[in-house]
Amino acid sequence: MGGTVSKITNFLLPDKIHTIFVSIFTPMRFSDIPGNAKEKKALIYEAREKRVSHAQLFLGPEGSAKLSLSIAFAAYLLCDSPGQTDSCGVCPHCQKVSNLVHPDLHFVFPVVLSKEEKVSTSDDRLKEWNAFVLKNPYFDLNGWQMHLDEMGKNAVIGVEESRHILQKLSLKSYSGKYKIMILWLPEKMNNQAANKLLKMLEEPPEETLFFLLSDSIENLLPTIISRTQLLKIAPFETDDIAYFLETKFSVDKTVSYSIAGLAQGNMVEAVQMVSGDENQHIYFDFFVKMMRTAYAANAFELMNLSEELAALEKEQQKNFVRYGLHLFRESVILNYMKGELVNLRNEERAFLEKFAKFINNQNISELNEEFNLAHYHLERNANAKILFTDLMIKLTKLIKKGV
Repeated sequence: MGGTVSKITNFLLPDKIHTIFVSIFTPMRFSDIPGNAKEKKALIYEAREKRVSHAQLFLGPEGSAKLSLSIAFAAYLLCDSPGQTDSCGVCPHCQKVSNLVHPDLHFVFPVVLSKEEKVSTSDDRLKEWNAFVLKNPYFDLNGWQMHLDEMGKNAVIGVEESRHILQKLSLKSYSGKYKIMILWLPEKMNNQAANKLLKMLEEPPEETLFFLLSDSIENLLPTIISRTQLLKIAPFETDDIAYFLETKFSVDKTVSYSIAGLAQGNMVEAVQMVSGDENQHIYFDFFVKMMRTAYAANAFELMNLSEELAALEKEQQKNFVRYGLHLFRESVILNYMKGELVNLRNEERAFLEKFAKFINNQNISELNEEFNLAHYHLERNANAKILFTDLMIKLTKLIKKGV
Protein backbone atom coordinates (compact mmCIF):
# COMPACT_ATOMS: atom_id res chain seq x y z
CA MET A 1 0.00 0.00 0.00
CA GLY A 2 2.75 2.49 0.88
CA GLY A 3 4.37 1.97 -2.52
CA THR A 4 1.08 2.56 -4.29
CA VAL A 5 0.43 5.76 -2.34
CA SER A 6 3.87 7.09 -3.18
CA LYS A 7 3.63 6.19 -6.86
CA ILE A 8 0.26 7.81 -7.43
CA THR A 9 1.05 10.84 -5.29
CA ASN A 10 4.28 11.50 -7.16
CA PHE A 11 2.44 11.33 -10.48
CA LEU A 12 -0.26 13.80 -9.51
CA LEU A 13 1.30 16.05 -6.92
CA PRO A 14 4.69 17.67 -7.73
CA ASP A 15 6.85 18.56 -4.74
CA LYS A 16 6.70 22.27 -5.60
CA ILE A 17 3.01 22.34 -4.70
CA HIS A 18 3.81 21.69 -1.05
CA THR A 19 6.38 24.48 -0.91
CA ILE A 20 3.97 27.18 -2.06
CA PHE A 21 0.83 26.10 -0.24
CA VAL A 22 1.38 28.13 2.91
CA SER A 23 1.74 31.48 1.16
CA ILE A 24 -0.49 31.57 -1.90
CA PHE A 25 -3.78 32.94 -0.62
CA THR A 26 -3.24 36.44 0.81
CA PRO A 27 -3.98 39.31 0.22
CA MET A 28 -7.79 39.56 0.28
CA ARG A 29 -9.16 41.46 -2.72
CA PHE A 30 -11.88 40.77 -5.29
CA SER A 31 -9.18 40.13 -7.91
CA ASP A 32 -7.81 37.29 -5.78
CA ILE A 33 -11.12 35.39 -5.96
CA PRO A 34 -11.71 33.27 -9.07
CA GLY A 35 -15.02 33.78 -10.89
CA ASN A 36 -18.02 35.12 -8.95
CA ALA A 37 -18.28 38.09 -11.35
CA LYS A 38 -21.99 38.60 -10.66
CA GLU A 39 -21.53 38.65 -6.88
CA LYS A 40 -18.56 41.02 -7.09
CA LYS A 41 -20.47 43.40 -9.33
CA ALA A 42 -23.45 43.45 -6.94
CA LEU A 43 -21.27 44.23 -3.90
CA ILE A 44 -19.30 46.96 -5.65
CA TYR A 45 -22.52 48.54 -6.91
CA GLU A 46 -23.85 48.67 -3.33
CA ALA A 47 -20.73 50.42 -2.12
CA ARG A 48 -20.43 52.93 -4.96
CA GLU A 49 -24.13 53.82 -4.77
CA LYS A 50 -23.90 54.07 -0.96
CA ARG A 51 -26.68 51.53 -0.58
CA VAL A 52 -24.91 49.07 1.70
CA SER A 53 -27.44 47.23 3.85
CA HIS A 54 -26.53 47.08 7.54
CA ALA A 55 -27.21 43.30 7.57
CA GLN A 56 -26.41 41.01 4.66
CA LEU A 57 -26.79 37.26 4.36
CA PHE A 58 -24.14 35.65 2.13
CA LEU A 59 -25.86 32.36 1.31
CA GLY A 60 -23.91 29.70 -0.55
CA PRO A 61 -22.97 26.02 -0.39
CA GLU A 62 -19.86 24.65 1.29
CA GLY A 63 -16.80 25.44 -0.75
CA SER A 64 -18.17 28.66 -2.25
CA ALA A 65 -16.53 32.07 -1.95
CA LYS A 66 -18.62 33.41 0.97
CA LEU A 67 -15.73 34.11 3.30
CA SER A 68 -13.28 35.47 0.74
CA LEU A 69 -15.99 37.69 -0.81
CA SER A 70 -16.99 39.12 2.57
CA ILE A 71 -13.38 39.97 3.43
CA ALA A 72 -12.78 41.50 0.00
CA PHE A 73 -15.97 43.55 0.44
CA ALA A 74 -14.78 44.72 3.86
CA ALA A 75 -11.46 45.78 2.30
CA TYR A 76 -13.31 47.70 -0.41
CA LEU A 77 -15.53 49.51 2.11
CA LEU A 78 -12.61 50.43 4.36
CA CYS A 79 -10.19 51.31 1.55
CA ASP A 80 -8.90 54.90 1.26
CA SER A 81 -8.96 54.83 -2.55
CA PRO A 82 -11.38 52.17 -3.86
CA GLY A 83 -11.39 51.77 -7.63
CA GLN A 84 -14.13 50.84 -10.05
CA THR A 85 -13.63 47.11 -9.52
CA ASP A 86 -11.48 46.60 -6.42
CA SER A 87 -9.83 48.05 -3.34
CA CYS A 88 -6.44 49.66 -3.87
CA GLY A 89 -4.57 46.99 -1.93
CA VAL A 90 -1.83 49.35 -0.77
CA CYS A 91 -3.37 51.85 1.67
CA PRO A 92 -2.98 51.22 5.42
CA HIS A 93 -6.59 50.03 5.72
CA CYS A 94 -6.19 47.51 2.89
CA GLN A 95 -2.96 46.25 4.41
CA LYS A 96 -4.58 45.78 7.81
CA VAL A 97 -7.54 43.91 6.31
CA SER A 98 -5.15 41.78 4.28
CA ASN A 99 -3.46 40.70 7.51
CA LEU A 100 -6.80 40.42 9.39
CA VAL A 101 -5.70 42.97 11.98
CA HIS A 102 -7.95 45.90 11.09
CA PRO A 103 -9.58 47.28 14.29
CA ASP A 104 -12.91 47.74 12.47
CA LEU A 105 -13.08 44.19 11.11
CA HIS A 106 -14.35 41.53 13.53
CA PHE A 107 -15.08 37.82 13.19
CA VAL A 108 -17.49 35.49 14.93
CA PHE A 109 -17.30 31.74 14.26
CA PRO A 110 -18.21 28.44 15.95
CA VAL A 111 -15.96 27.25 18.77
CA VAL A 112 -15.99 24.28 21.12
CA LEU A 113 -16.83 25.77 24.49
CA SER A 114 -14.43 24.67 27.22
CA LYS A 115 -14.00 25.82 30.82
CA GLU A 116 -10.71 23.93 31.08
CA GLU A 117 -9.20 25.69 28.06
CA LYS A 118 -11.06 28.93 28.85
CA VAL A 119 -12.83 29.07 25.51
CA SER A 120 -16.19 30.85 25.55
CA THR A 121 -16.08 33.11 22.48
CA SER A 122 -14.42 33.49 19.09
CA ASP A 123 -11.84 35.82 20.60
CA ASP A 124 -10.42 32.86 22.51
CA ARG A 125 -9.58 31.19 19.18
CA LEU A 126 -8.88 34.34 17.17
CA LYS A 127 -5.15 33.72 16.82
CA GLU A 128 -5.77 30.25 15.38
CA TRP A 129 -8.58 31.58 13.17
CA ASN A 130 -6.50 34.37 11.65
CA ALA A 131 -3.61 32.03 10.88
CA PHE A 132 -5.95 29.48 9.33
CA VAL A 133 -7.81 32.00 7.14
CA LEU A 134 -4.59 33.64 5.96
CA LYS A 135 -3.26 30.24 4.95
CA ASN A 136 -6.40 29.27 3.06
CA PRO A 137 -9.80 31.07 3.06
CA TYR A 138 -11.49 28.03 1.47
CA PHE A 139 -12.47 25.63 4.25
CA ASP A 140 -15.53 24.18 5.94
CA LEU A 141 -16.45 23.46 9.56
CA ASN A 142 -14.78 20.04 9.40
CA GLY A 143 -11.56 21.64 8.21
CA TRP A 144 -11.68 24.26 10.96
CA GLN A 145 -12.24 21.62 13.64
CA MET A 146 -9.56 19.34 12.23
CA HIS A 147 -7.15 22.29 12.41
CA LEU A 148 -7.94 22.61 16.12
CA ASP A 149 -7.92 18.82 16.65
CA GLU A 150 -11.56 19.03 17.77
CA MET A 151 -13.29 16.71 15.31
CA GLY A 152 -16.45 15.17 16.71
CA LYS A 153 -16.97 17.92 19.28
CA ASN A 154 -19.88 20.35 19.20
CA ALA A 155 -18.82 23.75 17.90
CA VAL A 156 -21.32 26.55 18.55
CA ILE A 157 -21.75 30.31 18.70
CA GLY A 158 -22.89 30.78 22.30
CA VAL A 159 -24.69 33.48 24.23
CA GLU A 160 -21.43 34.90 25.64
CA GLU A 161 -20.52 35.78 22.05
CA SER A 162 -23.42 38.22 21.87
CA ARG A 163 -22.06 40.25 24.76
CA HIS A 164 -18.67 40.44 23.10
CA ILE A 165 -20.24 41.59 19.82
CA LEU A 166 -22.00 44.43 21.62
CA GLN A 167 -18.77 45.45 23.37
CA LYS A 168 -16.79 45.52 20.12
CA LEU A 169 -19.39 47.42 18.16
CA SER A 170 -19.89 50.01 20.89
CA LEU A 171 -16.33 51.24 20.31
CA LYS A 172 -15.63 54.21 18.05
CA SER A 173 -14.67 53.37 14.49
CA TYR A 174 -10.91 53.39 13.92
CA SER A 175 -11.24 54.23 10.22
CA GLY A 176 -14.01 56.76 10.57
CA LYS A 177 -16.04 54.51 8.27
CA TYR A 178 -17.82 51.25 9.01
CA LYS A 179 -17.43 48.72 11.80
CA ILE A 180 -17.83 45.32 10.16
CA MET A 181 -18.81 42.07 11.88
CA ILE A 182 -18.44 38.86 9.83
CA LEU A 183 -20.41 35.94 11.31
CA TRP A 184 -19.28 32.65 9.78
CA LEU A 185 -21.96 29.93 9.98
CA PRO A 186 -24.64 31.80 11.99
CA GLU A 187 -26.72 28.61 11.82
CA LYS A 188 -24.44 27.34 14.61
CA MET A 189 -25.81 29.94 17.05
CA ASN A 190 -27.74 28.58 19.99
CA ASN A 191 -31.20 30.02 20.63
CA GLN A 192 -30.05 32.58 23.19
CA ALA A 193 -27.33 33.91 20.90
CA ALA A 194 -29.71 34.01 17.93
CA ASN A 195 -32.29 36.04 19.86
CA LYS A 196 -29.68 38.54 21.02
CA LEU A 197 -28.37 38.88 17.47
CA LEU A 198 -31.91 39.57 16.31
CA LYS A 199 -32.13 42.53 18.67
CA MET A 200 -28.86 43.90 17.31
CA LEU A 201 -30.14 43.58 13.75
CA GLU A 202 -33.34 45.40 14.71
CA GLU A 203 -31.43 48.24 16.39
CA PRO A 204 -27.91 48.17 14.93
CA PRO A 205 -25.18 50.39 16.32
CA GLU A 206 -24.39 53.39 14.11
CA GLU A 207 -22.28 52.74 10.98
CA THR A 208 -22.19 49.01 11.71
CA LEU A 209 -22.43 46.21 9.14
CA PHE A 210 -23.25 42.57 9.77
CA PHE A 211 -22.23 39.96 7.17
CA LEU A 212 -23.78 36.57 7.93
CA LEU A 213 -22.12 33.74 5.97
CA SER A 214 -24.37 30.71 5.86
CA ASP A 215 -24.27 27.27 4.21
CA SER A 216 -27.99 26.81 4.86
CA ILE A 217 -30.76 29.02 6.19
CA GLU A 218 -32.86 26.12 7.45
CA ASN A 219 -31.55 26.50 10.99
CA LEU A 220 -31.67 30.31 11.09
CA LEU A 221 -34.52 32.13 12.76
CA PRO A 222 -36.98 33.36 10.09
CA THR A 223 -36.94 36.75 11.82
CA ILE A 224 -33.17 36.98 11.32
CA ILE A 225 -33.51 36.07 7.64
CA SER A 226 -36.22 38.71 7.19
CA ARG A 227 -33.93 41.41 8.57
CA THR A 228 -31.06 40.71 6.20
CA GLN A 229 -30.43 41.47 2.56
CA LEU A 230 -29.85 38.20 0.74
CA LEU A 231 -26.89 37.67 -1.57
CA LYS A 232 -26.78 34.20 -3.11
CA ILE A 233 -23.26 32.91 -3.71
CA ALA A 234 -23.07 30.36 -6.51
CA PRO A 235 -20.72 27.36 -6.51
CA PHE A 236 -17.49 27.92 -8.42
CA GLU A 237 -17.49 27.17 -12.14
CA THR A 238 -15.32 24.26 -13.25
CA ASP A 239 -13.20 26.59 -15.41
CA ASP A 240 -12.60 28.93 -12.46
CA ILE A 241 -11.48 26.11 -10.16
CA ALA A 242 -9.21 24.66 -12.84
CA TYR A 243 -7.62 28.06 -13.57
CA PHE A 244 -7.13 28.69 -9.85
CA LEU A 245 -5.39 25.33 -9.40
CA GLU A 246 -3.19 25.90 -12.44
CA THR A 247 -2.10 29.39 -11.39
CA LYS A 248 -1.79 28.84 -7.64
CA PHE A 249 -0.49 25.28 -7.58
CA SER A 250 1.17 24.94 -11.01
CA VAL A 251 -0.67 21.71 -11.78
CA ASP A 252 -1.09 20.36 -15.29
CA LYS A 253 -4.27 21.44 -17.11
CA THR A 254 -5.49 17.86 -17.44
CA VAL A 255 -5.11 17.30 -13.69
CA SER A 256 -6.69 20.66 -12.83
CA TYR A 257 -9.83 19.89 -14.86
CA SER A 258 -10.06 16.39 -13.43
CA ILE A 259 -9.95 17.77 -9.89
CA ALA A 260 -12.32 20.61 -10.75
CA GLY A 261 -14.82 18.15 -12.20
CA LEU A 262 -14.62 15.97 -9.10
CA ALA A 263 -14.99 19.01 -6.80
CA GLN A 264 -18.34 19.91 -8.41
CA GLY A 265 -18.05 23.63 -7.64
CA ASN A 266 -16.58 23.12 -4.17
CA MET A 267 -13.24 24.95 -3.82
CA VAL A 268 -12.66 23.39 -0.40
CA GLU A 269 -12.57 19.91 -1.89
CA ALA A 270 -10.45 21.06 -4.84
CA VAL A 271 -7.80 22.63 -2.59
CA GLN A 272 -7.79 19.59 -0.31
CA MET A 273 -7.26 17.26 -3.24
CA VAL A 274 -4.41 19.23 -4.75
CA SER A 275 -2.56 20.29 -1.63
CA GLY A 276 -3.48 18.84 1.68
CA ASP A 277 -3.90 15.11 1.89
CA GLU A 278 -1.66 12.97 -0.28
CA ASN A 279 -3.90 9.96 0.25
CA GLN A 280 -6.58 11.76 -1.77
CA HIS A 281 -4.71 10.56 -4.83
CA ILE A 282 -4.99 6.84 -4.17
CA TYR A 283 -8.77 6.95 -4.66
CA PHE A 284 -8.48 5.94 -8.30
CA ASP A 285 -6.44 2.89 -7.32
CA PHE A 286 -9.01 1.96 -4.67
CA PHE A 287 -11.89 2.47 -7.11
CA VAL A 288 -10.34 0.23 -9.77
CA LYS A 289 -9.65 -2.47 -7.20
CA MET A 290 -13.19 -2.18 -5.79
CA MET A 291 -14.86 -2.53 -9.20
CA ARG A 292 -12.70 -5.47 -10.28
CA THR A 293 -13.21 -7.25 -6.96
CA ALA A 294 -16.98 -6.68 -7.14
CA TYR A 295 -17.13 -7.98 -10.71
CA ALA A 296 -15.11 -11.08 -9.82
CA ALA A 297 -17.11 -11.55 -6.58
CA ASN A 298 -13.89 -12.64 -4.86
CA ALA A 299 -14.79 -12.98 -1.18
CA PHE A 300 -11.18 -12.97 0.06
CA GLU A 301 -10.24 -9.82 -1.87
CA LEU A 302 -13.54 -8.26 -0.87
CA MET A 303 -12.69 -8.57 2.83
CA ASN A 304 -9.13 -7.34 2.30
CA LEU A 305 -10.29 -4.22 0.46
CA SER A 306 -12.93 -3.50 3.11
CA GLU A 307 -10.18 -3.56 5.75
CA GLU A 308 -7.95 -1.25 3.68
CA LEU A 309 -10.75 1.29 3.27
CA ALA A 310 -11.67 1.02 6.95
CA ALA A 311 -8.06 1.87 7.84
CA LEU A 312 -8.32 5.29 6.15
CA GLU A 313 -9.17 8.36 8.21
CA LYS A 314 -12.85 9.28 8.36
CA GLU A 315 -12.58 12.26 6.00
CA GLN A 316 -10.63 10.16 3.50
CA GLN A 317 -13.34 7.49 3.57
CA LYS A 318 -16.01 10.09 2.86
CA ASN A 319 -13.93 11.61 0.07
CA PHE A 320 -13.41 8.19 -1.51
CA VAL A 321 -17.17 7.61 -1.57
CA ARG A 322 -17.64 11.02 -3.23
CA TYR A 323 -14.94 10.07 -5.72
CA GLY A 324 -16.87 6.90 -6.56
CA LEU A 325 -20.00 8.94 -7.21
CA HIS A 326 -17.96 11.21 -9.49
CA LEU A 327 -16.69 8.28 -11.59
CA PHE A 328 -20.19 6.79 -11.81
CA ARG A 329 -21.38 10.13 -13.19
CA GLU A 330 -18.50 10.28 -15.68
CA SER A 331 -19.27 6.70 -16.76
CA VAL A 332 -22.83 7.65 -17.65
CA ILE A 333 -21.59 10.67 -19.61
CA LEU A 334 -19.13 8.46 -21.50
CA ASN A 335 -21.91 6.01 -22.29
CA TYR A 336 -24.69 8.34 -23.32
CA MET A 337 -23.08 11.67 -24.25
CA LYS A 338 -20.01 10.40 -26.10
CA GLY A 339 -17.73 11.78 -23.41
CA GLU A 340 -18.11 15.41 -24.47
CA LEU A 341 -18.39 16.75 -20.90
CA VAL A 342 -16.09 14.30 -19.15
CA ASN A 343 -13.53 15.66 -16.65
CA LEU A 344 -11.01 12.86 -16.34
CA ARG A 345 -7.28 12.28 -16.14
CA ASN A 346 -5.78 10.02 -18.79
CA GLU A 347 -5.59 6.97 -16.50
CA GLU A 348 -9.20 7.48 -15.35
CA ARG A 349 -10.49 7.76 -18.88
CA ALA A 350 -8.51 4.72 -20.03
CA PHE A 351 -10.11 2.64 -17.27
CA LEU A 352 -13.65 4.00 -17.75
CA GLU A 353 -13.59 3.45 -21.51
CA LYS A 354 -13.54 -0.26 -20.66
CA PHE A 355 -15.53 -0.18 -17.41
CA ALA A 356 -18.24 2.43 -18.10
CA LYS A 357 -20.39 -0.03 -20.05
CA PHE A 358 -21.18 -1.74 -16.73
CA ILE A 359 -22.67 1.50 -15.37
CA ASN A 360 -25.95 2.16 -17.14
CA ASN A 361 -29.67 2.70 -16.66
CA GLN A 362 -29.94 -0.80 -15.18
CA ASN A 363 -27.96 0.06 -12.04
CA ILE A 364 -26.91 3.74 -11.90
CA SER A 365 -29.76 4.83 -9.60
CA GLU A 366 -29.04 2.07 -7.09
CA LEU A 367 -25.29 2.66 -7.24
CA ASN A 368 -25.77 6.35 -6.50
CA GLU A 369 -28.20 5.51 -3.71
CA GLU A 370 -25.83 3.04 -2.01
CA PHE A 371 -22.80 5.35 -2.21
CA ASN A 372 -24.81 8.34 -0.97
CA LEU A 373 -26.13 6.21 1.87
CA ALA A 374 -22.58 5.12 2.74
CA HIS A 375 -21.51 8.77 2.90
CA TYR A 376 -24.50 9.57 5.13
CA HIS A 377 -23.59 6.80 7.60
CA LEU A 378 -19.89 7.71 7.60
CA GLU A 379 -20.83 11.24 8.65
CA ARG A 380 -22.66 9.66 11.58
CA ASN A 381 -19.66 7.60 12.64
CA ALA A 382 -20.81 4.20 11.42
CA ASN A 383 -18.42 1.25 11.82
CA ALA A 384 -16.33 1.65 8.66
CA LYS A 385 -15.36 -2.01 8.25
CA ILE A 386 -18.97 -3.19 8.47
CA LEU A 387 -20.10 -0.37 6.20
CA PHE A 388 -17.55 -1.08 3.44
CA THR A 389 -18.08 -4.84 3.67
CA ASP A 390 -21.82 -4.31 3.21
CA LEU A 391 -21.20 -1.88 0.35
CA MET A 392 -18.94 -4.38 -1.42
CA ILE A 393 -21.50 -7.18 -1.12
CA LYS A 394 -24.18 -4.96 -2.64
CA LEU A 395 -21.76 -3.79 -5.30
CA THR A 396 -21.13 -7.35 -6.53
CA LYS A 397 -24.85 -7.65 -7.31
CA LEU A 398 -25.25 -4.18 -8.80
CA ILE A 399 -22.29 -4.47 -11.18
CA LYS A 400 -23.71 -7.70 -12.56
CA LYS A 401 -27.04 -5.94 -13.16
CA GLY A 402 -25.28 -3.66 -15.60
CA VAL A 403 -23.76 -6.47 -17.65
